[in-house]
Amino acid sequence: MLSLKWLVALLLAGCMVATTAHSADEAVRVQVVEPYLELYTGPGRGYPITQVIERGDFVDILLRKTDWFKVRTAQNRVGWVSREQMQATVTEAGVPIRLRDEQAEDVRKRRFEASFSGGQLEGDAIMMVRAGYRFHENLTGESVLGQASGDLSSSLLAYAAVLSEPFPEWQLSPFFSMGLGRFYNTPKATLVGGTKTESNMANVGLGARYHLSRRLLVRGDYRRHVVFVDESRINEYNELSLGISLLFY
Repeated sequence: MLSLKWLVALLLAGCMVATTAHSADEAVRVQVVEPYLELYTGPGRGYPITQVIERGDFVDILLRKTDWFKVRTAQNRVGWVSREQMQATVTEAGVPIRLRDEQAEDVRKRRFEASFSGGQLEGDAIMMVRAGYRFHENLTGESVLGQASGDLSSSLLAYAAVLSEPFPEWQLSPFFSMGLGRFYNTPKATLVGGTKTESNMANVGLGARYHLSRRLLVRGDYRRHVVFVDESRINEYNELSLGISLLFY
């Protein structure tokens, strides 16, 4: 359990990494066509509005940081505009500006993923850590380690799984998975006659991932585990879990 706690601590620390700002190669000039454009002092709605840019005025886009744009007005005032409002502008040629969805494109570029989840395995509390590698836009391989603890015994699950995500560009993206691995069960010391068991296991799962930002997502899983105890005995376990994942590029 010590190694599991260290992995969880590292994952939570990684979630505090700041998002890198993306700079434009050169300024792009656009014109306001809506009644007004709000200019904030920083990249977020928590910052105050310092100026309102009126319809017909031009601004130069200097920098992009996720869904916020740093702009300069004709009066040489500098501030930040949201992506939502920036979409209501046109180029100097009168063509609506096209803004790429950075979050969706970055999600497609991700390669590594680390996650921590908590939930229940047939009524017992379970914690899991996952490490994944994205082989294809729709296909990810992951290694999973889970620790479940109940009144009568504790269980360790170690398996590899393939996760298929048909719509990775969606903010709320469904997926399904299949996995194979090992299941270890250790009875509590107070249980008379209990013996440790180690068995092969397989599982299938359904779930969804919700992207909070380009690096962070929330993940929910339902998984059905089948444990092959011996030739005549098969145990089945239902798992429900919810967790967070950190993406690396």
